Order: sequence, then C-alpha cells, then structure tokens
Amino acid sequence: MAFIMGGAIGLLLGLINAAIISWFKIPTLIATLGTQSLYRGFMLFFVGSEYYSNIPIGMTQFAKTSLITLNTASGSITSLHSAILILIAGSFLVWFILRFTMLGRGIYALGGAPEAAERAGFNINRTQFFIYSFVGLLAGIGGIVFGSLFRQANPFSIVGAELDIIAAVVLGGALITGGRGTVIGTLLGVFLVTIMNNSLILVGIPSTWQKVVIGLVIIIGTGIPALQNQRARKRLRANIIE
Repeated sequence: MAFIMGGAIGLLLGLINAAIISWFKIPTLIATLGTQSLYRGFMLFFVGSEYYSNIPIGMTQFAKTSLITLNTASGSITSLHSAILILIAGSFLVWFILRFTMLGRGIYALGGAPEAAERAGFNINRTQFFIYSFVGLLAGIGGIVFGSLFRQANPFSIVGAELDIIAAVVLGGALITGGRGTVIGTLLGVFLVTIMNNSLILVGIPSTWQKVVIGLVIIIGTGIPALQNQRARKRLRANIIE
C-alpha cells in the first residue's frame, strides 16, 4: 500500500510538471526546479521539518528483508537488500522502452530536436506527459524505498541530492540538453558518484568539499562534450568551404 500511494502521488506531481512544460512551453529545467521548490514549500507548511520515525510496520518489515546474507572473516554480517530488485526492474523497464519502442525513439528525438521530432510525426505533448508522469511514478516509489531503508521520514532528508543525480547522469554519458544517454551509463555514473563520495569520507575530506568535487565533475563532464561538438562543427564548416 505504501508503494502504491507513493507511486500515485509521484505520478500526480509528474503530471503537473508535464502540464506546465507542455502547455506553457516553459523550459524543462526551469519548470522542474520551480515545482521542486513549490512542493517542498507545501511539505514544510503542512508537515514541518520534524523527523517522523513512526513509519508503517510494512515499511519497517521491508527494510529488514534481504536476498543474501553473508558472514565476513571479521565476524560481521553483510547482506544484499531486496530493494535491489526494484532497481533492476525499473532499469530494465526504462531500457526496454528506450531501446525497443517507438515511444523510446520519440523520447530521444524530443531531447535532441523537438521541431524535428514533431516533423517526424511524434506527438510532442503525449511524449512529454509520459516522460514526466513516469519519472514521477519512479520518484514516488524511490521515496518509499528511501524512507523504508532509513526508517524515518522528513521533507528535507535528501535536499541537495539533485546535484549528485546530475553529476551521475553527466558521467554516464547523457546530455543535460537531451537526445543522448543510456540506462547502463547512468547506472555506472551513479556507482561512480557513490564510490567517489564514500572515498572522500574515508580520506577525511569534509562533506562541504564533496559538493565542490561534484560541481567540478559536472562542469568537466558537460564542458568536454561541448568542446567536442564545437570542434566537430568547425571541422564540418571547413569541409563545406573546401
């Protein structure tokens, strides 16, 4: 029930994003950042900034489940949580849509050049509504997983995590402007950012400097493709002139 409710709320908020972007033609990044602030403001007003540890018993039981449990040589116990199945299922579904459906082709086309995608016959409004409602659904499910694993709820628990997400996507080879990216690359980017953050903690670097490193990663990750595209355009112009 918690996953159904979380997914439904995420789906509804995603539809609001889709309506704003599709009907009013507001740039995607501006619209989502604006609604993000709006949703957080409502949460702060109606819920407050308190931590709620009295979560439903079903979420607590889910937090205790594991697929594999192993005893290490030092005597400690390590396990693989069953939430990994949700990650695998979601990743496979997104990969299948992007790789084997016309909807996936439309998503890539819309990200690359909306005008060209419309001329090619793709319904821009329907594609946008699917993208943001589907992303909202996944975000709602992900929020329930996060709250279950931490066994507490707070509207501002993951404030600032969007910076890590952008860094992971950029490192995975996707373009922020859209039109290019893969599920495998994004997963590898997430693993790299997670390992990088954990490594910075282990070497004793303060958490404030971790954001500096992530910011540099985003700048470098977006700057290199931009330079490559600029050089490619220069070579193309030179060939045309010749």
